[in-house]
Formats: sequence, structure tokens, C-alpha cells
Amino acid sequence: MSPRSPYGSGAIFLLVGPGGVGKNTVMQRVLPHFADLHQVPTATTRAIRPGEQEGREHYFIDEPTFIAWRDAGKLAEWEEVHPGKWYGVVRAPLEAAFGAGTYLIADVEMAGAQKVKAAYPENAVLVFIRPPGNDDAEALATLEARMRARGESEEGVAKRMARAPRELAFARECAYVIVNDDLERASAALTDLITRERAERHAAEEQPA
Repeated sequence: MSPRSPYGSGAIFLLVGPGGVGKNTVMQRVLPHFADLHQVPTATTRAIRPGEQEGREHYFIDEPTFIAWRDAGKLAEWEEVHPGKWYGVVRAPLEAAFGAGTYLIADVEMAGAQKVKAAYPENAVLVFIRPPGNDDAEALATLEARMRARGESEEGVAKRMARAPRELAFARECAYVIVNDDLERASAALTDLITRERAERHAAEEQPA
């Protein structure tokens, strides 16, 4: 994949996978390894939670503001995850990072990843985080067991498991697949692929056009 794009040589690593597979946990383990890798703050209409910070995890805005941003083209992707609870990726931080040749990372839903990839095909790198298992049936069983072990509600488990088969199939659309069978190994694998992608992009950028 060439890093040459009208937006610049930077990139965003989009972590995709079924709910409960550990995308955010892996991401938080990897972030400290890179000085120029930053989590993308997404816009959301939900209330701020303890420990969160405006502009770090999210931009916390009300629904009319979110709709105004969407209609003005300020969002690269958006989705109403629950009634009245909107999430979206803001264009400006992405394009600023791409232009500066720096790197971003985000834990996103499948539909959001597709939209960002379509908008920035040369700058978006899709990384699928998969539960362990020799086939999809084993992977789904592992996923369900993990959710139950950490005390998720029956309703929450049911909702996530209903989406999981379709989410597992999305791995075919991703550049990389990492099996989260062990947090240390999965984090190391993500660190290695980000390092390789950065090196390849820097090398390509130095080549004559």
C-alpha cells in the first residue's frame, strides 16, 4: 500500500473486531510504545464518564451539535449506536495528523471502519482483533465465555453475540489479523505491525514520485 495520498503520509490504525474481544485493552497497552501515536477522540452525545477527559477519549457534545457537525461534513463517519447516542470520527484531527506525517489509532465499529477506509483509502489501516479458536464456532464460544467471566449482563451478551458472526466475517476486509489469545502476545503483534507500517511509509515517502 502506497502512503502517497492527497492528505499526507500519516496513517490511522483502525482496530476492528467483535464486541468484547479486547480491542481497547490491546490499544491501551500499545500506545505508550510510540511517542507519535495518539488515540483518536471521537464525537459523542453520551455523558462523560469518570476518568474521561474532554478532547482525549471523546468530544462530548449535545445531539443538535452532533447533527450540525454531521450535516456540515465535519465527520468522516457517524452512527447512532443506541437511540439518541451518536458517535462519529471528526475529520479535522485525522487530516491534520495525515498532513503532519503522524499516526493515530482508534477502536471502532465495523461500519465506522468501512467509512473511514473509503474516505481515506491510503491512510487507513484496518487491523482485525480476533478471539482464539480453530474456527468461527470456537472463536464465538471463547468470546461468549470471556464476556460472561467478566460479569456482563445477559442482555449485553445476547446483543454482542447476535452481531459477532457478521463481525468475524469482516476480518477478510482487513490488512492484518491479530488473535487475542494472550494480551502480551496480541499487544506485541500490534506494536510490531505498527512499527513495520511506519517504516514502510517513511521509506516510500523518501522515494521520488
